[in-house]
Amino acid sequence: MATGTLAIVAVIGGKSINQTITKTFDHPNPYVDIPLPAGKAVTSWVKGAGDDAATCNLPADHGYVDGKMDVFWTGGRRYDVDGTIVTNALTLDGGTGDAFPASASADVVVCTPIQINTAIDGDQVAMMIVNCTQRASLYFEDADGDSIAHLDISAANEPYTWHDTSNLTNPLTGDPIVVCFASNGSTTAAVLDISTGEDSTP
Repeated sequence: MATGTLAIVAVIGGKSINQTITKTFDHPNPYVDIPLPAGKAVTSWVKGAGDDAATCNLPADHGYVDGKMDVFWTGGRRYDVDGTIVTNALTLDGGTGDAFPASASADVVVCTPIQINTAIDGDQVAMMIVNCTQRASLYFEDADGDSIAHLDISAANEPYTWHDTSNLTNPLTGDPIVVCFASNGSTTAAVLDISTGEDSTP
């Protein structure tokens, strides 16, 4: 058996709470120290007629090609967006998430997700933590390409945690997860960690 711990230190209104949650499980399942390339700050932004359409310009050295893009801005994000590129001009359409921001927004970052091959059985997870050193978006799929979960890391080093007695719904339940697509919502390269403790014989 393996053991995982989650230490909680909180001070609110002068009241301190210091607790450690310990879980045992058959095996740890870590995917750690994953480099997450920096996103690209757009040099112009024009919202389209709908909430899921926009055009923008990428910096000259962007290196991106047509395909799926994740888009971040202050107060919002949209992921799994179809991107079409002509030189530096990028047309965005579709996807899931928040409505694109108004034209001339100055803080839009576009990122091509990287693929992380995984073997996570969400139904067996007893404890999990996901952390990134920058804002990030992660979506998990099964072998058929069906979406299992989407997780946001809304700020650098503010990890997402879950354990099986947390009174929150397990976000990874469903068919086994074979791939995670992760993107960086900042213009600074990041490091991503995904760790679960899974119990096949609870």
